[in-house]
Amino acid sequence: MSHVPDYEAKYRDKLVQKAREKGVDTVEQLKQQIKEAQRPVPATKAADLKRSGSIADNGKTVEKPEQKPDRVKRSSQNLPPDVKSLDQVMKLDMLNDKTCDEIGEIWTQYHANKDTISAAIPTATYQQLLQVARKNPIFVLPLPREGQGVEFYFLQFDYHQVHFTSLIEYKTNQSNARPFLTLTHYTDFIDRGVVLMRGEVDSKNMLNVQAAQLLSLLMQQFYITGGEEKRKLLETFNQRPDEFDYRELLEAAEKI
Repeated sequence: MSHVPDYEAKYRDKLVQKAREKGVDTVEQLKQQIKEAQRPVPATKAADLKRSGSIADNGKTVEKPEQKPDRVKRSSQNLPPDVKSLDQVMKLDMLNDKTCDEIGEIWTQYHANKDTISAAIPTATYQQLLQVARKNPIFVLPLPREGQGVEFYFLQFDYHQVHFTSLIEYKTNQSNARPFLTLTHYTDFIDRGVVLMRGEVDSKNMLNVQAAQLLSLLMQQFYITGGEEKRKLLETFNQRPDEFDYRELLEAAEKI
């Protein structure tokens, strides 16, 4: 008779280690645990699980997907975790059953007396903005300062956010530059035809709400509504920076 190797004895150390990883003390307990896992699910229980969506047709247990509410509850799409979601800014019950125009009106009225800027942007316009921003994610804008000429601001798109900082701040600190103004675009109602923008100003950096509104308007001019001249300057800054002329930028910015 040929000798049959004792595989359990040969691999006992590994089996003991595996048992400990599974939270049991002995190889025998490990065997029992494996046996229990392989035991077929009773037919009646399997039917109940399949009806509830907890077991698939191949017999494997699956997690039942969480039911999504009909109404919008939270906005965290493509926003950093430290950014307030829309339901943290205002109660969504005020917007859920409203039309596109009503949502925009309520949004702007809500921010009327706050130290922020806001806008209700048509979906098509916002999609155009994103399309242009993907190819041209950075730019500079001249902000007029009374009695002081202009101060240049550097802007950068971060998908649904736009960060503005002074050009001096950016050149000094680069990626660690402090944002003076941040525009956040909430896309919760994009399927209803509107994207809600909220702009928060860091008042410590001598930027007021009126200046923030002008920066936002200039950004729209160069990215969406300003025509071919402004678009060419934007593209030159991003794609051929050595050819960019600040004098042409100042002339174009005056034509709002």
